[in-house]
Amino acid sequence: MALLLLSLSMVTLGLAQTPALPPYLQTAAAAYTGAPNFPASLFAEYWPGFEPTQTAVQPQPKITDSISGEIYPLELTDPDTIPEYDTTDPYVIPPSLLTDAVTGPLLPTVNLSTAGSLVLAAQTLQSILEIVASPQINETCGKCLAALAVVKMLANTAPWESYGTCAQQFAVITDGQIATQVLALADVTGQDGRYICALNLDKSCALPAVNTLDLTSYFASPKPENAVAPEPSGERVRVLHVSDFHLDPRYSTHSEADCTTGLCCRSNNFNTASPNQTLFPAPRYGAFLCDTPYDLAGVAIEAIPVLAGAGPSGREFDFAIFTGDLVSHDNDHQLGRAFVEYEQSSIYSMLKAVIGYVPLYPTLGNHDGWPQAYNSPLTLQPEYLANQFSWDYEHVSALWAENDWIDSTAYQYASVHYGGYAITTWRGLKIISFNTDFWYRDNWFNFINTTDPDISGQFRWMADELQASEDADQRVWIIGHVPPGWSGTNSMPNPTNLFYQIVDRYSPHVIAEIFFGHTHEDEFSIFYANNATNASAATALATGWTAPSLTPLTNLNSGFRAYDIDPVTFNILDSYTWFSNVTAAPALDNQTSYGATYTFEYSAREAYGANISWPVSAPLNATWWHLVTEQWEINPSLVEKFTIYEGKSSTYTTNCTSTACIESKICYARSASVPLAGLCPYGSTYGSVQ
Repeated sequence: MALLLLSLSMVTLGLAQTPALPPYLQTAAAAYTGAPNFPASLFAEYWPGFEPTQTAVQPQPKITDSISGEIYPLELTDPDTIPEYDTTDPYVIPPSLLTDAVTGPLLPTVNLSTAGSLVLAAQTLQSILEIVASPQINETCGKCLAALAVVKMLANTAPWESYGTCAQQFAVITDGQIATQVLALADVTGQDGRYICALNLDKSCALPAVNTLDLTSYFASPKPENAVAPEPSGERVRVLHVSDFHLDPRYSTHSEADCTTGLCCRSNNFNTASPNQTLFPAPRYGAFLCDTPYDLAGVAIEAIPVLAGAGPSGREFDFAIFTGDLVSHDNDHQLGRAFVEYEQSSIYSMLKAVIGYVPLYPTLGNHDGWPQAYNSPLTLQPEYLANQFSWDYEHVSALWAENDWIDSTAYQYASVHYGGYAITTWRGLKIISFNTDFWYRDNWFNFINTTDPDISGQFRWMADELQASEDADQRVWIIGHVPPGWSGTNSMPNPTNLFYQIVDRYSPHVIAEIFFGHTHEDEFSIFYANNATNASAATALATGWTAPSLTPLTNLNSGFRAYDIDPVTFNILDSYTWFSNVTAAPALDNQTSYGATYTFEYSAREAYGANISWPVSAPLNATWWHLVTEQWEINPSLVEKFTIYEGKSSTYTTNCTSTACIESKICYARSASVPLAGLCPYGSTYGSVQ
């Protein structure tokens, strides 16, 4: 009955019908329906019992890592044998004041939990309880900072006692080692501590004011007076944009898709209201509380070139970008280095099948390492702490180079600089790919030395690359994962503020477009001159495009996007999005004639530009997008349309008709940094449709 009601609501919203194609796509297919089986040609070999012809279980390809030569065992991804607490790799802890800072990088294999350190840990807990109850400290922030100071002492004296007893979250092989490093190295009674208390400990402190920026070291020269974008050429080429794949090779068909804890569609997760009987069997082609199963991924891989490709064959892209997040949303205790490298090998080989010989330019997301979201700055001391995630950068950049997506110079740089690189395409466009984990709130290393907005050095490097492009009259795309603004819930204030000033300095004459992912939703943010002190069409400089996700998680449909771009200006002329209706997935389980369908959803120019006087050859630049937000002010129904597309036409997307919601969406679209998003009148309440 619930599925019937959802289908009826789709019809009521007018979303069950395929929308009209824009003029540029009227010769292309409006929808693509997959074959009833996973495309076997995507992989050379499959594990017995998990072949592509199976419909009761997901396929399990036998993945061989082309870099290491390792054949990943079936036990790594078999939904019935999910490994936990992988202890294969070394785990780092900060040097203890009681041990050698140089020779003590690994978790001790001998028993260092002496009676003395156990007593110290017990005393630490008692001290924290006394601080919380103390009448002498009469405000919450002071108590939080004082408690952090006590824990810092333990982290510096007996770090092996700092992990806590909640194994799934704070064991040494999950978040425990990271938390101990941060507590040992951060200024916990100063600004670092205030950020920790404000963002991680129930807003115990007020968020510190944004630091004053010193930009003299970032810009070699003032912005040129004639800083304008080049004139359009009148030509078009097609570029593919995929984001947030989140392949779940442990997806268990017919397991509980409506679980109450953890990632659903897993054999080990159930609904607490019905622990012994499945309430909603996981469909072969995905569900709203689950990541991407292989069967859905297979349809997407086949659909993308047919629907989004250009040229006579309908399969040609000039190039493609991937804005991060390969790995499924497992808890850290179910992840490990092998699983991350498996996902990298599997997904990039499938994407290679989509685009063929043309290059894909990837960036790293917060789910592309392990423990997820964590990246340590190269300036961290001792050196072994700085290099603890180097294995990830080395492996993934080697895969990119092997696929001929980046050259040897970009590979060498990416392998030792957080996976970031700069590369020039054959048309002359420079792509700058950087690691946004260094402004992501969940990367706890960002709470060390918060007075420095560039602890990774990436923004210094980015400014140098942009300056070189300005000197060479070269256009640039910037690609990252976590957006810097929108509702302001994902990122740290100071780094996004610095990035905003860099975009201001080099737009619109150098920076053509900026791209992100992460939210799983279809959104955009506008950058303005002078920190948006006067946000208008005249001051709009650049656009941050946030792409929809391939994963349906959470309560979204699966989607991908393509752009028509001018091959001289490299500005976007139109954006096209396709989606697969996850609501229809259960009905596909009862037949073996066809698979899931991807359908054309909308063209940005057609959806929002009806009342904007704009030449067909003019790009959908920041000025155009600001005019779109002005139309939202005039016609709030356009905000409702945007909200539907924000969730990829999901039946779970609620409406946006209240004044508060409409004003918030307009404010978010004009907020491309955390400090600006913090000025939105209703906070982050309407920032997500999930």
